[in-house]
Amino acid sequence: MDCPSIRLSHRCRRRLAGLALAVLIVAPIACGEHDVSQSGPSPQGGSTPEEILEKALGDIGRFEPVELDTAAIAAAVQSGQSIRLPFAQQDGAVVLRDVNLTLRNLRAPELDGFVLKDGVKNEGQTVPLPPPATYQGVVAATDAGHRGAAVFTITQQVVEGNMLVAPGGWSIIEPIEPMLRLRGVDPAQRQTVLRKYNHIVYNVGYPLATAAAPPAMAAARPSAPGDAAAPLVLSIVGDGDQEFFRAYPTDSVMPFWLKEEGIFNALDWLYNCIEPDANAYNDYTECGNAFDGGSGAFQAQLRIDRLEVWTAGGPQSPRRAGVMEESARMTHQATPVCCGEPHTAGRSNLVHFFSGKAFPEGAGVASIAGLNLYTDACFAQDAAFCCHHAVSTMTPNPAFPASLFHQQLLVAHEVGHNNGADDELTPKPHGWLYGTQFGDTLMYSSLGFTPRHIFVYSDTDAVNVIGPLLRARLGDTAGTAAPCSAEVIGPNMS
Repeated sequence: MDCPSIRLSHRCRRRLAGLALAVLIVAPIACGEHDVSQSGPSPQGGSTPEEILEKALGDIGRFEPVELDTAAIAAAVQSGQSIRLPFAQQDGAVVLRDVNLTLRNLRAPELDGFVLKDGVKNEGQTVPLPPPATYQGVVAATDAGHRGAAVFTITQQVVEGNMLVAPGGWSIIEPIEPMLRLRGVDPAQRQTVLRKYNHIVYNVGYPLATAAAPPAMAAARPSAPGDAAAPLVLSIVGDGDQEFFRAYPTDSVMPFWLKEEGIFNALDWLYNCIEPDANAYNDYTECGNAFDGGSGAFQAQLRIDRLEVWTAGGPQSPRRAGVMEESARMTHQATPVCCGEPHTAGRSNLVHFFSGKAFPEGAGVASIAGLNLYTDACFAQDAAFCCHHAVSTMTPNPAFPASLFHQQLLVAHEVGHNNGADDELTPKPHGWLYGTQFGDTLMYSSLGFTPRHIFVYSDTDAVNVIGPLLRARLGDTAGTAAPCSAEVIGPNMS
C-alpha cells in the first residue's frame, strides 16, 4: 500500500519477571505520524494490563501485547490491499511487515452453515456461515531481502495466524480475549486488558545460531507430471464436544467454527502450499521446504465439508481414546439432523474432533493410517481400532498451554498419524524457512511441543509414508498402500 495507515506507539517497554512487554498500537492515522506517549496506571488502581497478561499467559513464554485495528485490516484485505502487521523478532523486538494476502476459501461448495447438535434432545440446528475469512500469502521482501509466507484468519474482530520469515523466524498473532477467558481471568481484569490491547504477538522460531548442526537436507524431488496442476483433495470435517463449544461460543470473537476453520487453513498450507485457482502463477505463497508438494513428496488441497459442534450430549468420555470412539460412532450412526444421512460427515476423508477437555493421558489421539477408512472398526468399543478420526484438545491445562502455536502443531501431528506417520522417539532435526532455521519435526512429541518444533514432517515421513498413503487413498492408485489393521495398530497416545 502506498501510505501505511498505521500508528506505532511504544509505551512502557519494560521487563516483568523475564517477560518483555511492549505496547504496539496499530490504527489508521495520517501518513508519517508517530505517536509516542507514556502509559498511566490501571484505571481500577489494581493490576496493570501488563501484569495481568504476565500472570495469565506466562506459560506461553515471551510475547508482546498489541492493539490492532481489526476492522481496518479486514477491510483492506477484503479489497485486495497490502497490509502491515506486527512481527515479533527472535530478540523480542516488534517490527511491521508488509503482507499480501489472497482469500483461501477451503469450504466445500455446499458448505454454507455450521451445525449445532443437541445430543440430549437429539436435534440440531444449521446456522448460516459468514463469508470465508481464511487467507494465505507472502510477507514482502525487505531491503535486506528477508521474505516469507503468511497464513491468517482475519475478521472484523480477529487477526489470527502466522508469518514465517527468513531469517526472522516464525511469528504468531492471536486474540487475547479467548486466552484470558479460558485461563479463568475474571471479567473485570479482562476488561482492564482489553481496553488497551486486543492481540498478542510472539516468536516461536528456533534460532539457527543456537541449533545443533542439522543433517543434510534431502534434495528436492521433481513433481510427477500434472501434480501441481491437479493436487489431491483431502476432505475434512471439524467436530467438537460441548466443552469446546463453551470455550469458543458463537458470540465469542473466536467462535468454534472459526477456530476450526483457522486451524484447517494452517493445515492446508502444510499439505498444499500452492496458489489458489484464482492465481495461475503460484506467486503469492512461499513453499521453501523440501517436504512439500513442490518436491514431489505429497500435495493435497484441504476441503472442509462440515463445521459442527455438540452443544449438549455428544461424547462424554473423560479419556481421549474414548472420545474418539464415541465421535466415530456418533458421526456415522446418529439420526438427522445431527449427523445421519443425508446431513452427514458421510465419506469425508477425515473427521477431526476438537475437545475442550483436559485429558490426563495427553492432548491428542489419532488412528494411525486411518485415512479414508470406513470399516466396522470405526465403531469399536476399545482403543484398538483404525478409522479416519482424531481428537485434539483446544483449551489450556497445566500440561498443554493451548496457544495457537500448540494448537496448530497438535492438529498437524494427529492428522500426520491419520496419514500413516508414527511417533518419532528421537528428534529428527529438519530445515525450513528456506534453510535459515532447523528444528524438531511434527511427529516428535516425547517432551511435548517446544519452540524447537517446526511445522513440517520429516523427509522420511513425507516421502516414504504420507505421500504414498495420500496417493493410494485419495488418488487413482487405490490398493497400493497396505490397509491399516485394527488388530495390530491402535490409536496414537501422544
